[in-house]
Amino acid sequence: MKPRTKQILNFVLIFGTFLIVLAIGISDNNLGDTIRALRTMNPGWVALCALAFVAFVLCDTLSIMYFLSRQGYRVPLRKVLFTSLAGQYYSNITPGASGGQPMQIYYLHKENVPTGVATSSIVMRFVCYQLMLSVIGTVLWIIYRPFVAQQTGNGQWILIVGYVYNLIMVTLVITLALWKNLVLRLADFGIRLARRWIRHPEETRERLHRQVESFHGSVMTYRDRPLDFLIQLLIGGLQLMCLMSIVYFIYRGMNLDEYGYWPVVTMSVMEYLAAAYTPLPGASGAQEGVFSMYFDRIFPNSMGFAALLLWRFFTYYISIMIGFVAVLVHGMRSGSSIRETMAIDPDQMKKDEESEVEAEKAGSD
Repeated sequence: MKPRTKQILNFVLIFGTFLIVLAIGISDNNLGDTIRALRTMNPGWVALCALAFVAFVLCDTLSIMYFLSRQGYRVPLRKVLFTSLAGQYYSNITPGASGGQPMQIYYLHKENVPTGVATSSIVMRFVCYQLMLSVIGTVLWIIYRPFVAQQTGNGQWILIVGYVYNLIMVTLVITLALWKNLVLRLADFGIRLARRWIRHPEETRERLHRQVESFHGSVMTYRDRPLDFLIQLLIGGLQLMCLMSIVYFIYRGMNLDEYGYWPVVTMSVMEYLAAAYTPLPGASGAQEGVFSMYFDRIFPNSMGFAALLLWRFFTYYISIMIGFVAVLVHGMRSGSSIRETMAIDPDQMKKDEESEVEAEKAGSD
């Protein structure tokens, strides 16, 4: 399938889901109540929602920049900021967020960061963010266990599945990061299985081994720099709390105050754990469904759908809009047409990156 066709289908799925949710929300709620709730939102709290999203992006940028700087690579802030926005954009428009990380590695490689180091920076950010999600989620679940049970009701099993999935993913990535020989054996096994489809299997094997060595070496520097790892964890925790706080700002913006900050944020974390693993672009459909289920008792019926729309905008759609503009401007500045820029395929970009590594190797030989 052509890259542009894949992107069009992804966009159709994203906005098709949005339209379905919108239709269901309007049919189940009084449209006048929804419009009234949106129009009476306190502007100050809406501004805090926007600031929370900005802080979320800046934390993502800071995490990558800090890792690269400690590895000896100085990439300008605006370049890393673009990498973060582009990564979020492609993650949000591809199934299972599969397109974001390869694109970020590609763009960092364009800034003369070795592929292994670029991969390490993305993986380390992911590990720290997911690890803090597990830790914070566990602590909040324990502290507010009765409240969580009351709000989730019969949907608590969804939370349990998401929680276990998150722990498995974190454990898997940490295992791959720490046990280099295991990764190398898995890579060799994969190459043997796909040998008939690989044009130059030995060269591919050598390239993968070189990248794994670089990746493992940069990750293992944290063994001698525990403070760096702690800082990354703190950045990941702050980034997570910025995103989770948005629902509380919406709650207060609707002049609601029955529940305090931590109970509302707890349910936001639970919702994230329960729905984020869904293998659809932006977990579309699942996010809206779980939000409606878990926040049904927190937001009054007359405000629930308006809260859902605002929350989804500030946690998802805004990143697509800003990321789209960032990718478009970057492509035009690099001399690409609008059609070429929007037809970029993450898989093809990854192949291009591998070709560049091969060319660099050939040049050095």
